[in-house]
Amino acid sequence: MRYLSICCVVLWFPAVVVAERLTPRALDPISVDTLAHALERSAVARRLVTQLESSNVIVHIVSSAQMPGGIGGTTRFVTSRGGYRYLRITLGAGLPLRHRSAILAHELQHAWEVARSTADTVEELKQLFEGEGHRAGEFYETRAAIEVERTVMMELMTAGHELRLRSAHTLQTEQVIK
Repeated sequence: MRYLSICCVVLWFPAVVVAERLTPRALDPISVDTLAHALERSAVARRLVTQLESSNVIVHIVSSAQMPGGIGGTTRFVTSRGGYRYLRITLGAGLPLRHRSAILAHELQHAWEVARSTADTVEELKQLFEGEGHRAGEFYETRAAIEVERTVMMELMTAGHELRLRSAHTLQTEQVIK
């Protein structure tokens, strides 16, 4: 009996640890780069990820070359199982990295809006977004997500400028040392 208990703990505990760190999970190289870029340069993106990690929403991120016209990203409900709600964020693969990162933050805001709610079906998500936002064609939009995208774009532009300044300063310092 003692060995059975030890086996159960050894087998069960890693699954719990992994489950807590499953979100968001980028599933392809473009999404991996986008998530890393957003987390490295945006405090807002880092805050959203931290909030999602403490929720029961699991987010998978993928990129796609086939996005609807004028749409840079989408968040879709996948399923609700075992006390978790699964969402899929799809990002336009052809967008520049900075834009993809800002759109990722926008979509993470939508995921956080879901996480704060009790919605766990497609119909309940429609009701949530009809209440919190507005319909844009076949998609829903919220002011909070638009604001997050703008804020993150500004963070990314500022971070890029700071990196260029640091690089220029490094080059000047190296020239002085020589």
